[in-house]
Amino acid sequence: MDNLFSYLKWRGDLSFASSPFNEIDNAILCAFSYIKIEDLMSEKNIFSIHELYPKYQKSEKKESILLKNQNTLFSLLSESKRFQNMKVAKLVKESSESSEKQFCAMTFVLNEEELFIAFRGTDSTLTGWKENFNLSFLEEIPSQKRAVSYLEDIANHTRKNVIVGGHSKGGNLAMYAYVFCKDEVRKRIKKVYNNDGPGLSKEIVGNEKIKEMEKNIITFLPKSSIIGNLFENDSEIKIIKSNSIGILEHDLYTWKVEGNHFLYAKEFDKKTKELCLFLNEKINEIPDAKKKKVIDFVYDLLESFGVVDIEEMVQNIGKNHNLLKKYNISLEDMQYVWKMMPIVVEIFKKL
Repeated sequence: MDNLFSYLKWRGDLSFASSPFNEIDNAILCAFSYIKIEDLMSEKNIFSIHELYPKYQKSEKKESILLKNQNTLFSLLSESKRFQNMKVAKLVKESSESSEKQFCAMTFVLNEEELFIAFRGTDSTLTGWKENFNLSFLEEIPSQKRAVSYLEDIANHTRKNVIVGGHSKGGNLAMYAYVFCKDEVRKRIKKVYNNDGPGLSKEIVGNEKIKEMEKNIITFLPKSSIIGNLFENDSEIKIIKSNSIGILEHDLYTWKVEGNHFLYAKEFDKKTKELCLFLNEKINEIPDAKKKKVIDFVYDLLESFGVVDIEEMVQNIGKNHNLLKKYNISLEDMQYVWKMMPIVVEIFKKL
């Protein structure tokens, strides 16, 4: 079944002038936003994807088995006429343990009339994970506030129309930035794509003014989506099929593609839908003070063991050959452990 890679091989020779930006292009750029190119450029640099790829090839990061799909994506984009000359600009990455913020965004110049802003989802840092947990009880997390200022800053420095998107927490940031940016900026935003990201709080979604704004937001959720079904979301929702099953459907690289759009499903998986209803009920029952107390405890516990990077922790687990042998897990299987961990934590933090 076709996926993001199939789309690039099939449609990669068409310019955006001949074939307008679509939902698959959105997913591709959101997937690209996870590639750690921040060591290769700064906020002041502007590079084409084709210029960036040789720099990335020389980096040691590309050897990790956890980045296999990212390496393939970058390679295909650098060879694609549709994407290779696309400029990447205004890359901002900020992380602060004291304010519990993990934020990354970048801007892609699609053509003379349009820009696409991609907000990265949660990274592997412990700070990023804790901020993700804080979504469950804070009215506004630092990354949401920063997403608003980033969007407004980009809009103030260009006359181009803007499309906004993100995956997982990045999808939440895209929606939040659109809803809370200045009116004059919002008028220039053509579309907002939330790719399996959590919704907004009940208080925000209940606002009549925001209900009107949500007409410009499209949310893509896999059949077994858990992350994207957390909190409230009244935007247009399209249920899509995946090459994977269960919680691994959260992975953008598993989403099924048909032509220039996703392959849609008629309804959510029944058991997943029941679980999401249960989780959302539970999250509303737990007092915010208790949520904060538990999250702070887990964070401090991991920190006391010297854990600062979740991906590094998983890789260290992968070096424990006795443990791998016990559970018959190969090093290749560890990439699935890494993919599952943030999703499993998302579930348990709601219980």
